[in-house]
Amino acid sequence: MPIKAAFFDIGNVLLRFSTREVLRKFAWAVGRHPMLVAKRLWQDRIIDRIERGKLGGPAIHRMFKELGYKGSYAGFRELWCDHFTLDRGSHALLKRVAGRVPTYLLSNTNGLHYEFIRARYSFPGLVRGAILSHELGLRKPEPAIYRKALALAKTRPEETLFVDDLEENCAGARKLGLVTILFRSAADLKSRLAALGL
Repeated sequence: MPIKAAFFDIGNVLLRFSTREVLRKFAWAVGRHPMLVAKRLWQDRIIDRIERGKLGGPAIHRMFKELGYKGSYAGFRELWCDHFTLDRGSHALLKRVAGRVPTYLLSNTNGLHYEFIRARYSFPGLVRGAILSHELGLRKPEPAIYRKALALAKTRPEETLFVDDLEENCAGARKLGLVTILFRSAADLKSRLAALGL
């Protein structure tokens, strides 16, 4: 069945980043060991709460101040956001796909990151819309977030493509019948899109 809509993840598909390097950067900013910073972020489901929109920028800033961060909120926003590198290959492929079928974003993210991304990169302007975890209070791989995506695109699962870098997120989408591509590289994605007629 032909693909009639496509959804692209953002992190490590369109924008590359290293969790290890981000933790090192945070640790340097607060004067703590990276493992301590990681422990703080992963305790009490903090990342989950951030990506569901339950903790916004000011609350995250306060948490970092408790860890020892001395900078202003403006400085914190830069620290929190400025670690992405555009994957030019996958960006070009998104642009190509968007010229052929309605294309959207589907990402576990947070308000600060998405605000930064919209100001810095052009790809949010290439898509018809976005399913964002912090706006909906839902996270991949929960079935409800994929149902929201299908409702936005007004397509059936078997004619809807989802591209993500994590197998667990692809598996969640496949359970509902979506066509998935596990992102490995832009070259691999290009060949897989071609096989789908995109």
